[in-house]
Amino acid sequence: MEKRKQAKAGFTLVELLVVLVILMVIGTIAVQNFSGEEDKAKVKATKASFTSLENALERFKLDIGRYPTAEEGLAALYEAPDGLEDWAGKYLTKRRSLKDAWDNDYVYVIPGSNNEPYEIISLGADKAEGGEKYNADLSSLDEK
Repeated sequence: MEKRKQAKAGFTLVELLVVLVILMVIGTIAVQNFSGEEDKAKVKATKASFTSLENALERFKLDIGRYPTAEEGLAALYEAPDGLEDWAGKYLTKRRSLKDAWDNDYVYVIPGSNNEPYEIISLGADKAEGGEKYNADLSSLDEK
């Protein structure tokens, strides 16, 4: 009788395996439901950062009388380019602001398309031109 009580006290290997399979199924479902949320957030953050970059470019233009050249790039918003005495920056508070949400450098095009003075482009998650969904390029002109 006492041997029977001892055998009933623990879990069998089959019971443990069933619990593990159930946990794995629940985990898989949870990951699938939340996997796209990070990419959505990165797209939103990148689009929002265009506004701060555009504001910094406008302050730069007010001080210098022009936008940064293609050679100076967006880095001119954080560090003074050589020979600019009227530079009153830092126009951006963090060097990190020069990168998109995927940690890629923004592409600064001057002049921009559609007769705009400049365009700021993020290459998206794939870090290459073109793409679809989260790999698609984002442009500061898309919101205008």
